[in-house]
Amino acid sequence: MSMSKQSSRPDRRDFLRIGGMSLCGVTMLDVLRAQGGASRKGGPKAKHLICCWLGGGPPHTDMFDMKPDAPADIRGEFKPIKTKVTGLQVCELMPELAKRADRYTIIRSVTTMNKPGDHARAPFYWLTGNPRLPSGTAEYPMYGSAVSKFRPGPAELPTFVTLGLIDIHTHNAIGPSFLGPAHSPFILDPTKSGDAMSKMLVPQMELPALERNADLLKALDGKLRQQDQLDPLIEGLDKHQQTAFNMLRSPKLRQALDLSKEDPKTIERYTRNKLAKTRYPAGNQLHFLLARRLVEVGVPVVHFNLGYWDWHGENFIAGRQQMPMFDAGLSALLQDLYDRGLLDSTIVLALGEMGRHPKCGTQKNAGRDHWDYAQFVLAAGGGFKGGNIVGATDKHGFQVIDKFYKIESFGRTLYHLLGIDPDTTVTTRSSRPVKLIAEEAPIIKEALA
Repeated sequence: MSMSKQSSRPDRRDFLRIGGMSLCGVTMLDVLRAQGGASRKGGPKAKHLICCWLGGGPPHTDMFDMKPDAPADIRGEFKPIKTKVTGLQVCELMPELAKRADRYTIIRSVTTMNKPGDHARAPFYWLTGNPRLPSGTAEYPMYGSAVSKFRPGPAELPTFVTLGLIDIHTHNAIGPSFLGPAHSPFILDPTKSGDAMSKMLVPQMELPALERNADLLKALDGKLRQQDQLDPLIEGLDKHQQTAFNMLRSPKLRQALDLSKEDPKTIERYTRNKLAKTRYPAGNQLHFLLARRLVEVGVPVVHFNLGYWDWHGENFIAGRQQMPMFDAGLSALLQDLYDRGLLDSTIVLALGEMGRHPKCGTQKNAGRDHWDYAQFVLAAGGGFKGGNIVGATDKHGFQVIDKFYKIESFGRTLYHLLGIDPDTTVTTRSSRPVKLIAEEAPIIKEALA
């Protein structure tokens, strides 16, 4: 808790933050308890989390769990290439990630074990650490929402930002939780002309007249400062509204979203495969760059959905279009975070809700169907070990055969690194006490540095 420079009493911002702590079943004691485990051990290893969500289910046997010795109807058309890590091969379409394999862990042994094809259930499970359905189960929070409640970022910035959709199938339905709407993600998409919030936050790109009108800006700033002195009014706003108020007044978020300030050579590194023709929504590689810029100014959690990976047909055509884009964006992000000294304190994830069926056939335009029994997770930074492989699947990629972990273990591992106790109990709106991660499960020690 910050203190006023003039006295030892908490300032008004502290009271704003504390004032909402009893809402949605969370008290100040719960917050202290949630932070207690990490504090006793020297604090959290990760200050930030970036999640690149590959909605639809990326093909594990075509990317990070290739089976070159399998029959042709399983191994498919892509060839593996060596990486800097012994025992790890990746798809030939990802040469930049191959060069940086010493920066990340590949986990091959965590899976939902759901029935194949459940696009609604699997994202809720992966992104909360608990089995959760769109309706009918406890509304467990996304990791970013828990960070917003228990380890919020600077007051003038949102703690949890989503760039566009959370997930390609469930869209943004996963956002609400029993922590309350104040801890739902701030959804921004500066690449979309219809995003009103982004228009306000990036006047250089969307509102040049406002940027040029110094008198209007001066008047607006004066009005905001006048409003800021009206404590009863400001204190009557909930945390979500207060954060929006602060964002519009602070230049930090505007600067982060303004790519006109970025070196064109850097943009080229993130988007060098942008000319690839695609029949599938490829997502926006600039979200990798925006995520880096948001983390640099202090946003704790950034999530974005990259493209559409539900390839039932034309698996290898789609792969040739999307994997090079994924390779360029993610490798540039990892390199930039490393060069800026941010990778050690920033978790970077790349995963989808499932893998793809190992058997694809040999016919023209072969595809891979849903497969929930094996997949991959790429995890880097923030306490995850570099140059590492956890677990294994069988010789054809159908089942996990070594170091199987449930999603609950993955969730508990993230909370462990973020400095939040996953056993923190929250009372839901129906007066039911629920832990952040309901089931006891071990953390994935083999993945940690």
